[in-house]
Amino acid sequence: MRKVIFIVGFVMGALVLQTQAQSVKSVTIKKVSIKDVKALIDTSTMPLVVNFWASWCGPCIREIPYFDSIIATSAKPVKFVLVSLDFPGSYPKQLTDFVKKKGYKGEVVYLNETKPEYFCPIIDKQWTNGAIPASVFVNNAKNYKQFYPTQLTRQRLEIEFAKLF
Repeated sequence: MRKVIFIVGFVMGALVLQTQAQSVKSVTIKKVSIKDVKALIDTSTMPLVVNFWASWCGPCIREIPYFDSIIATSAKPVKFVLVSLDFPGSYPKQLTDFVKKKGYKGEVVYLNETKPEYFCPIIDKQWTNGAIPASVFVNNAKNYKQFYPTQLTRQRLEIEFAKLF
């Protein structure tokens, strides 16, 4: 009897693992330059949110689920791009594993630049110290662009999302 219970348990466990493995989103993270990110911001034809973050940044990790939740419930389409500023040694394997584990819904890319004094002012003149999280909200059709060099509360994010449309 023990043998039968063990076999049934083993088979059921294998089926659960297989189902979970099939539901895990495939994650592909590509390297981009700050000029690529700037071009995306300048030429986006739909509302866009770009968030600069890192896996070691506590405020970043607390903020990203707010973005995911608001975008998932939005009746209007918004493109969401997460630009990782993680240390180069964590690309791409550690970062990919981290994003998979967290289940982030936005497109994830990592920046090939490592000098904030170079890349920050390209995104916004206010961003002088490379502090993260930092977010850009853009709707080029409305000529709307707002930059935040700080963590945002869920309430502030909801206000910014409303302004995008």
